[in-house]
Amino acid sequence: MNECSPYSSNSEVNRAAQRRKYPWSVPLNRRQFLKSSAVVAGASLISGISDLNYEANAANPDIANGSRNKSQVALTFHGAGDPVLVQKLLSIFKSTSTPISVFAIGTWLQGYPSIAKQMLNAGYDIGNHTMNHYQMKTLNAKKVDSEIAGCAAELKKLIGNHGKWFRPSGTQYSNAIIRKAVIKYGYNQCISYDVDSHDYQDVGKRTVLADISSAIKKGSIVSMHFGHQDTIDAMPTLLENLHAKGLTPVTLTTLLGA
Repeated sequence: MNECSPYSSNSEVNRAAQRRKYPWSVPLNRRQFLKSSAVVAGASLISGISDLNYEANAANPDIANGSRNKSQVALTFHGAGDPVLVQKLLSIFKSTSTPISVFAIGTWLQGYPSIAKQMLNAGYDIGNHTMNHYQMKTLNAKKVDSEIAGCAAELKKLIGNHGKWFRPSGTQYSNAIIRKAVIKYGYNQCISYDVDSHDYQDVGKRTVLADISSAIKKGSIVSMHFGHQDTIDAMPTLLENLHAKGLTPVTLTTLLGA
């Protein structure tokens, strides 16, 4: 396979090819991102959240961070992309003994089942990021249900269970329809994040590092993506920076004490 990343080229030809081969990874512009991340006001809290020191409120019941009293952070990844780039990133984590959490897309799991097993054997958290990575807030209840169920089925087939965590695709926060389906399929709550790397926009290594460094603190959940060269380039320095700040990367299971 060609070592060149389809994500790093600015040519329209390569971007068109990227959309055909990896439709879930096409960068959003700033307006699209903000629109897809809009918070749905008035949603109710899901029971049990008040016991766990998460920063949530009635508008945002999703889990966006862990305890601010422990020097731990979770590096979470949207699981999809060119397997060559994925393996480069996984090699960094293996060589540095860095635990991560991955929200895998069902169609990607179908294409690369061996990577799911590789991550499971490494002790990483593997969660559900829907079957096709649609904009979840634009879907009706039936389609939301099938998106969650489809990926859950793929996970169960590959790793023996549906994964502990769920993150909705195409949005930073869930809504009532998504949360109802999530509980139906055995996920207690949706996982959001409080630090966005913006790596999916191919903004460059320095910007990725700056966006994370300016926002990360104890208990942070960082949103990152497989399949982008900027993420690979930034990772060694990011891990050094976390160590300098006294922050330790852990899985979501460890961060949330679940």
